[in-house]
Amino acid sequence: MMNIQTALHQAIAAAKQQNWAAAVEHNQTILELSQTDLGALNRIGVAYLQLGETKKAQDSFNAVLAIDKSNVIAKKNLSKSKNHQLPISPTFCDQDFIEEPGKTKTVELHRLAGKNILDGLAIGQACELKPKSRYISIESSGVYIGALPEDISFRLAKLVETGNKYTACVRSFSGNHCSVYLKEAFRAPVNQDIYSFPPTKNTIAAINEVDEHLLFDDEATSRVVPDADAETEKPLDDFDRERDREDI
Repeated sequence: MMNIQTALHQAIAAAKQQNWAAAVEHNQTILELSQTDLGALNRIGVAYLQLGETKKAQDSFNAVLAIDKSNVIAKKNLSKSKNHQLPISPTFCDQDFIEEPGKTKTVELHRLAGKNILDGLAIGQACELKPKSRYISIESSGVYIGALPEDISFRLAKLVETGNKYTACVRSFSGNHCSVYLKEAFRAPVNQDIYSFPPTKNTIAAINEVDEHLLFDDEATSRVVPDADAETEKPLDDFDRERDREDI
């Protein structure tokens, strides 16, 4: 049986793909489980605006205000629809560091380059993963920036060897720290059942919260996902056992 968390994840995924009809359907599923879910009502309103069905959108926003007359999201969108303002399609792009469970991860680099190198970086700057003997180095245009922690390096090195591909970009930096946003760009068939970055419940909750912010806020200027607490990688021994079972 469908639960609210699953329906929410599907609703936000549909919005990210700009499949607004599906977004309406998944949010209506949430309302069947919780008739006064204000988030679902607002998301339905946003989806109907994108579909050009203004009256249905206004009905949904009015339903929100009937429950919570001070709801900022409903008031803002209702006002826009009444003023015949064209809706802006929410933007979900790589530079927003949108997280996908199991496929992305923000990682603090070790063995950092000098302050002069770090100070010259830019948020969103593209990087390359360069496997070494005991770690993976992160470079940009051939310039060394830092290295992934050994456990993550070991895991990704094995996945790269079997066909996975990854992208990376600078997420944050200062004179004494640098973090990068890693994304699985391609998963090889042999690795179809193996997460690059095993997700946790906390990870998924944080992702949904930020994706929701991007969906509702077409004027957002700060679109960086906070690091999820208590995120843990699958032990490397488990990874090896997984591969051994597949080889049998």
